[in-house]
Amino acid sequence: MKAKYKTLGLKKGASQEEIQEAYERLSKELDPVANNDETFFVEKFAKVKAAYSALLTKKDHDEDEIPVKELNWFLKLFTIGDKFSFRDFFDRAKKMFIEFMAIFFGVFLSLAVDQKREDSNHRADNINNMKKLKVELQDILIYTDEYIEGVAWFNALFQRQYDRWDENSDSVFLDVMGEGDEAFSFAPLSYYEQAMPYDPPKVTYESVQLDGTFRFLDDTLEHKLTQIYSGSTLFYIKENAYARDQAIVDGFVERVSDRWVEELGDVKTQYNYFWKDNREYIQKDYYMNHNVFRRLENFNQITAQLDEHKASVEGAIALLDSILTYKQNEIEIIYWVVDFDFLQKK
Repeated sequence: MKAKYKTLGLKKGASQEEIQEAYERLSKELDPVANNDETFFVEKFAKVKAAYSALLTKKDHDEDEIPVKELNWFLKLFTIGDKFSFRDFFDRAKKMFIEFMAIFFGVFLSLAVDQKREDSNHRADNINNMKKLKVELQDILIYTDEYIEGVAWFNALFQRQYDRWDENSDSVFLDVMGEGDEAFSFAPLSYYEQAMPYDPPKVTYESVQLDGTFRFLDDTLEHKLTQIYSGSTLFYIKENAYARDQAIVDGFVERVSDRWVEELGDVKTQYNYFWKDNREYIQKDYYMNHNVFRRLENFNQITAQLDEHKASVEGAIALLDSILTYKQNEIEIIYWVVDFDFLQKK
C-alpha cells in the first residue's frame, strides 16, 4: 500500500480527502485525451487510477477493522500494522506454513538424495575394492605356489645330501645337475646360506583397511581376510620361513667361520675341490649334520603351514566371488538399492 500512496504523491496514512484531491489533480494532468494519447500519459494515468481504487478499497475495509487497543495481549502479539484482521492473520499463517513445509521438505529431500548419492558412490568404490582384493588374493596364491616350489627344491637337494652324509666317497658332498653334455657337478651345501623369507603382497588389503571397505564386507569374509593377512598361521609361517630358518643358516655360517677356518685354514665352500679334499673332516662334524637335519624339519613344517594357508586363501576367494556376484546383481533405482532376493522371499 505504501507504493500506492507514493504513486499519488502522498505519504502513507493520508486522509480520504487528500487521496481524492491528489487523484483529481493527477487525472487532469495525465488525461490521455488532453495529451494526444501518448504512451507515457496513458500508462501513468492507469497507475494513478489503480492506486486510487486500491486506496478506496482499503479505506472501506478499515471501517470494519478492530483497533489494536481493543485487543487482548494474545492477539496483540500477532498484530501487524495499525489494525488487526482475523482473515489477514489466518491468510498469513497459512502462507507461512505452506512456505515452511515447502522449504523443509525441499531441504530434507535434497539431503536424503545427496546421502543416497554418497552411499551409492561408496558402494561402487567398495565393490571395486573387493575386486582388487580378489586380484591380490590370487597373487598371493601364485606367490605361495612359487614359494612352495622353491622350498621343495631346496628340501630335496639337502635331503639327498643328508641321506648320503656317511657314504665312503670323495664325491659324497657333490651332486650332479643336468644330463649328457650339459651335466655338471656342484656342492649342495654351497647353496646352504640362501634363506627365503615369506612376504606375500598386502598393499590392497592395507588400503582397504583405511578406507572403510571392511564395513561393507560380510563378517565371515572379514574374519577370513584378517586371518590371511595378519593371523597366527601367517605369523608362524614368517617366523619359520625367515627367523628360524635364518637362525639355522647363521649357525652353519658361524661353524664354518669359527671352526673350519681355524682347523682347515683355506675354506672356499664355493669350489668343488674343497668338498672333495675335506670330505672326511666334514663327515665327522656332527654339528653340521644335525644343522642340516634341523633345516629339513623346518622345511617340512613350513610346507604344511603353507598348504593350510593356501587353502584359507582359496576359501576367501570363493566367498569373495559369491559376495561380489550378489552385490553386482543388485540394481540401484534413484540411489536406492533393490534386493531382489528379499523381494522374492516376500
